[in-house]
Amino acid sequence: MKKNSEKILVVDDEERMCESLKILLSDTGYDVTTSQTGKGAIEKLKGKNFDLVIADIKMPGFDGIDILKEVKKRDRDALVILLTGYASLDSAIKAVNFGAFDYLLKPVDFPQLKLSIQRGLEKRKMRIDKNRLLKKLKLKNRLLKKKLEELDALYEAGKSLSFTFDLKKLLTKIVSLATKVTGAKIGSVMLLDEEKKALTIKAAKGVEQEVIKKTKLKLGKSIAGWVALKKKPLMVKDVEKDPRFKRINKEKYETKSLLSVPLLVKDNILGVINLSNKITGKEFTQEDLKLLFTFASQAAIAIDDAYQFEQTKKKVNQFSILYQIASSLATLAEFEEISKIIFNGMKKIIPIKSCFWFELNENKDKLILAYFYGKKLDKSADASRDFDEVTIPVKGEDMFKIESLNKKILGELEKKSIILPTTTLDKKKNSFFTVPISFEGTFHGVFCVGIEPKRGVTQEEKNLISIIASQSVSIYERQKAILNSTRLLTMGKLISEISHDLKKPLTNIKGSLQILKEKLFLKKDEKKLFDSAEEEVYILTELVNEILNFSKPDKYKMEKVQLLPLVERALELVKQDLVKNKIELVKNYEKDLPPFFLNQKQILELLWNLLINAIDSMSKEGKVEIDIKAVYAKNPLEDKEIKKKYIKITIKDQGVGIASKNLKRIFKRYFTTKKGGTGLGLAIVDRIVKAHNGFVEVESKLNYGSSFSVFLPTRR
Repeated sequence: MKKNSEKILVVDDEERMCESLKILLSDTGYDVTTSQTGKGAIEKLKGKNFDLVIADIKMPGFDGIDILKEVKKRDRDALVILLTGYASLDSAIKAVNFGAFDYLLKPVDFPQLKLSIQRGLEKRKMRIDKNRLLKKLKLKNRLLKKKLEELDALYEAGKSLSFTFDLKKLLTKIVSLATKVTGAKIGSVMLLDEEKKALTIKAAKGVEQEVIKKTKLKLGKSIAGWVALKKKPLMVKDVEKDPRFKRINKEKYETKSLLSVPLLVKDNILGVINLSNKITGKEFTQEDLKLLFTFASQAAIAIDDAYQFEQTKKKVNQFSILYQIASSLATLAEFEEISKIIFNGMKKIIPIKSCFWFELNENKDKLILAYFYGKKLDKSADASRDFDEVTIPVKGEDMFKIESLNKKILGELEKKSIILPTTTLDKKKNSFFTVPISFEGTFHGVFCVGIEPKRGVTQEEKNLISIIASQSVSIYERQKAILNSTRLLTMGKLISEISHDLKKPLTNIKGSLQILKEKLFLKKDEKKLFDSAEEEVYILTELVNEILNFSKPDKYKMEKVQLLPLVERALELVKQDLVKNKIELVKNYEKDLPPFFLNQKQILELLWNLLINAIDSMSKEGKVEIDIKAVYAKNPLEDKEIKKKYIKITIKDQGVGIASKNLKRIFKRYFTTKKGGTGLGLAIVDRIVKAHNGFVEVESKLNYGSSFSVFLPTRR
């Protein structure tokens, strides 16, 4: 028979009754215990829990009603069935009032008793299940309420953080909210300094100011450093027993149990939140850790947003100041005024106290102190003294060694007592530093900045100062260039007008000479004088024409075009000459040549002159090669050693060649060794190449031919 788990206690002063019920109920599957006295039953109830008690009402000493009271005292939901051989209304009422489940008469009808027991146990089971469910529900409700409180706290925290853009106020609020949602007394927010790779306390609650100022943790060091390095949240139940962080406990700062979570934005570590000293005095739990980690995720986004807002605000302010500086500089012509504007503008962005402008002299071997502004680091220095005497000797390569140059300048300024010795300067914070000033790749000088030792300067601020200084020089140089261009334009117009007026008298003189030469009977020597005068007039006319051409705006108009179509047009122009002289043409073009700025008419004229020059240098038959490719080369006409990208056009012939003594003269105007030549072709080539900021290389050998290579820059 299937054994039931229910336990039944039978109490009756008749031994035979106890045994009978035990046998009958045991056979049914119940676990039955018997007692023949009320006192014995009470003792059994103390040692064991029973699901149901069957007791006779009438017993000496403790009767059935006493047992009922004791059972109910121990367990309100316990089941008691009372038996009696002397039924009375009074005993029945008592049984009901004290909570008896059933009231049966002796002799007991077993089927009825069995049914009563089953009903009672089912009712008890239902009541127990109900109570268990109610307990679970209450527990779930408590947990739900706690979760709702946590979520509400997180929501309120997130809402509060999302409307705070002042970073300092935000960090203070984060500490306050973090301690509130976790029930901690002490908390701190540490942010990571990217340059120094160290954590410092930016806001705290319950932490002494001295501790805040002194605390600086490298990544991986201590608990916060470990969390920042690993990017993982950490709960330490007992810091004294944790082998990773075992150390002497710091009173009022960290207790044995603590929490530390990273502030992460897209896996980038911003810092950590640390909490200790739970208000309840208990240890932190995993739930506390999860809650803090969730809060830290919101806090990290808010910190990043606030930081970005501050940076944007800072950039807007910088751009505003830069715009003001640029606007002011555009109206100034003197560099002294420009330097004042720059200094006063930069002071609004960076707390500089003094600045020194060193210009490179004409010989490019010295830096000369040109201007000085701001509060001198040496209070004893005379504000009216002449600083032109401060010079720094430099060699070519020294100009770009900024650190050593900075030391030289600082030493010279100390030597002249313009600033105090370096002992008063904090070298670690770069309270004095130098930035180069360059324009279009050319070194112009240096700009030195003095800052109070406590402040120092960041790399970003150094870059900003460098940009301002270089751009200021750029504006100044461009202003000078515009002024020079205006003057040149005026001169050009004047020369154009004069040249135009010269054409008529030159034409008249030329005509008069020709008429006189024909009408007069001249001797041989006299005729030579007329020929010489006529030739000089021709030269003057050509010069006037060239000046007029130069003054035309479209003459040197540059356009970004492909070169090869122009080359093909030039070859088409000399096609008949090549065929007539049976000259073979060989073309070698590099693929994918980039377009670049050039004047199409001028380059076409250049190509035609070089091709005609090559054809004229050859007798019938032979070969002309034209080779075009992109190369890097140094322009021999420039002082700079920098190589630039050029398009190289080489035209090679198998002509008579050029004598070595004449190679340096071939580009001079009117120089020619060709019969009937004007001496202008190669001079025009030279002028056009220089107008394009290019250069020409020539190789030639008598009776073997010549090679002309034109280099045109790919960048304007």
